[in-house]
Amino acid sequence: MPHSPNASPGALPAGESPFGFSPAPPLPLNDNALAAADELYPLGSDTLGAVTSLRSRGFSPEDSSAIISLAQARTRARTKFGERARTLMLTQEASEQATRPVIAHYRADRLARVPGLVADLGCGIGSDTAVYAAARGSVVAVELDPLTASFAAANLAFCPRARVYSGDVTAYNPASGAGSEAPLTDSAGASPAILWLDPARRELRGARKAQTERLFDPEAFSPPFSFVLNLARTGMPMGVKLGPGFPHEGIPSPENIASEANPAPRVEAEWIQSEGSLAELVLWFNALAQEGVARTATSVRELPADTASPATEATGEVADLLPPYEAVSFRSALTAAEAERSVEVPMSLPQPGEYLLEPAPAIVRSHLVAEFAQSIGARLLDEHLAYLRSAEPVEHPLVACYEVLEEIPLQEKQLKRWVREQGFTALTIKKRGVDIVPEQLRARLLGSAGSKLSKKKQKKNANSSAGAQESSYRPATLVFTRIGAGRDSRRVGWHVRPL
Repeated sequence: MPHSPNASPGALPAGESPFGFSPAPPLPLNDNALAAADELYPLGSDTLGAVTSLRSRGFSPEDSSAIISLAQARTRARTKFGERARTLMLTQEASEQATRPVIAHYRADRLARVPGLVADLGCGIGSDTAVYAAARGSVVAVELDPLTASFAAANLAFCPRARVYSGDVTAYNPASGAGSEAPLTDSAGASPAILWLDPARRELRGARKAQTERLFDPEAFSPPFSFVLNLARTGMPMGVKLGPGFPHEGIPSPENIASEANPAPRVEAEWIQSEGSLAELVLWFNALAQEGVARTATSVRELPADTASPATEATGEVADLLPPYEAVSFRSALTAAEAERSVEVPMSLPQPGEYLLEPAPAIVRSHLVAEFAQSIGARLLDEHLAYLRSAEPVEHPLVACYEVLEEIPLQEKQLKRWVREQGFTALTIKKRGVDIVPEQLRARLLGSAGSKLSKKKQKKNANSSAGAQESSYRPATLVFTRIGAGRDSRRVGWHVRPL
């Protein structure tokens, strides 16, 4: 595989450092080492045997260790990147932090509202950068660590116009020049029109830096959040990826990034989830923020490859980077603080025959529960709870709907008797605002029935039909929550049926 797109025509000479940025260095592994890593993929549990084999082929202990680490990281990355992981240059930590391709594709489509070159400032191994390159045909990227920059360059080798630099992104100033005078350009001489940043939020620790710890102080990010805001004040269209737990009070207002150079600032905070899990918060600034939108909750779902439209159909590596998807969003013009002061939704508990609604994680984390309830004609159970009540069933990608069958006992002894009398053999337990560990409560409620059932099922696997096996399986979904606050609070529970 090519080692770096910087070897393409028009690349900067090695060692030249405009404004402190240098071309990404070559990969530290030669072609023989890369071929050995490819042969080991996917790497099994016999790493000792793999090391012995590498040493017998003449690889040094250092090269053998690097080859094994690369093969391990690629193998573990299969769940996120599919078979494309086989040729990626990455580390385990970089793979864990990398965005799922389907989310990166969704973001690339959001970037499409502004034409021009994207600069990925702090690109890591280039997982996002590669998606932007596939979508736009070019990209420029900067990474502080030279080794990681070499990995990113290799991962972008499919895009001839792409350039990867090594350097400190805090040296970048959009006003420092254009064209041949610009600090960052692609191989065609284009300078950035859009900035993308993913500030590092983990600090590597330990002798081998194998363990990571998340950082929650925005000024401890790399680059610091204050640098991000200063870039936004230049008026550049920007997207900034943050952890989904970033506090609402830390989200800047348009006034925070207003300046003489940016007289009409915009800020939009978008919480994105995929496969039912909250993935990230993206702050969109200026032209990339939707006008009149302060908060957005989005669910992105990957679609089968054969559902891609002819207009977006791609082949080979580009197709792997741009998987088809479906995105559903809910938006509000109000910040969380503004909504808390002005949005009022009636509250009541669901009765048997009515419906309990569980908003998606992106709705909950964006504090859009009350506004979302208004939009679908639902009520809150409590002002502090992310459960809703509806008289009618609701079908919406951003909410799970459950039919309320009955209210259930709350004392564990009575509840255990109820479970036994109903003949339930499997329990799904959901909770909000109560001190319950679902796995532990499930084990206590089912008691020894679970292990006895397992033995019976094992016997039936050999002697019974599938229908007979299924007849002994009786699942139930239980929901527990707390209504009210302080001395006036009380616990409630329901037996519900997922729709």
